[in-house]
Amino acid sequence: MPHNIRIAVSHANGSRHFVLSPTLKKVLLSMLATLIVAIFASIATIYYLNHRSTTAEVSLKNMTEQSTELSGQLESLNQQRQQLEQLISNKEEEYAQIIEDKDSQLNYLTKRVSTVEEVLGLEKDDASLPLADRLDVAAINSAVRATMLQLIPSGKPIESYRRSSGYGSRTHPVTGNKKFHLGLDLTADIGTPVYAPADGVVEYKRPSRKKGYGNLLKIDHAFGFMTLYAHLDKFNVNTGEFVKKGDLIGWSGNTGLSTGPHLHYEVRFLGRALNPKNFIAWTPDNFESLFKTEEKVKWVNLVKIVESMVSTQVQLASDAVNSAQPVKEPEGDTTLASTTMNK
Repeated sequence: MPHNIRIAVSHANGSRHFVLSPTLKKVLLSMLATLIVAIFASIATIYYLNHRSTTAEVSLKNMTEQSTELSGQLESLNQQRQQLEQLISNKEEEYAQIIEDKDSQLNYLTKRVSTVEEVLGLEKDDASLPLADRLDVAAINSAVRATMLQLIPSGKPIESYRRSSGYGSRTHPVTGNKKFHLGLDLTADIGTPVYAPADGVVEYKRPSRKKGYGNLLKIDHAFGFMTLYAHLDKFNVNTGEFVKKGDLIGWSGNTGLSTGPHLHYEVRFLGRALNPKNFIAWTPDNFESLFKTEEKVKWVNLVKIVESMVSTQVQLASDAVNSAQPVKEPEGDTTLASTTMNK
């Protein structure tokens, strides 16, 4: 058997002979080849994995550097944003203060012009007539009164207060300048609830804790009336929000140019500041008071409009009730119909 492989192993007791057949030889060669291939494959895999690991480390290092760079850029952008927000806030407060000053000057000039007109006798209208000739208050019914008190600022904006500064010319307690005070300063603790004195819509809400009027709120009411609330601590309404009389709109505070906790309260008609004291005193039990003390408003025309509104509402309600009731047939017709059926 020439293809057989003989292996002789000698030892002390003799020797032993092994014969490898061609089949076994093929098996051993196959196993050897497989082992060699497996070794090379393992080496190649280890090299590939090592290369990938090195590449991943490099990528991770680059990503870490990029992350650090982006974090620095983000921090820089945040600082720039904060600086811009602060700049915008300062400008808003600056311009708001300028507008407030100009508004105060305009109202003061309007007041002076009105005073001069009265002295010169240029204002010859219904306001110069006696109350009895202008308005018959006793003839105003309860529905009209309730509607007016609901739509026009009336009563106190805060429940309890001490009046520290009134309406009119005064020396400013902070600046020391003589200036016309357009409203009332109602001294109250920080956090005292402030309520809407009439139905309306929030025209303006301006947060500002450092300058001028501080946290400021304006509410537009019916017939050209407007109320203003300054030095608030917090707001409970937003711009464009509708409010009803008695709704909580904010809390009094000590923001802006203020010497102590209080609410600065103004009432205006067509932009002209009026004495809020007259409107605070205007209640259902003291209904005639406002018409006697505040003669800048043409109350006769306003009352006619409110009477027309109330009359229209009453008529609509009456029509609705009548249309809801069933129509009854006359008794005579029913008797006639019954007689006809019997015949």
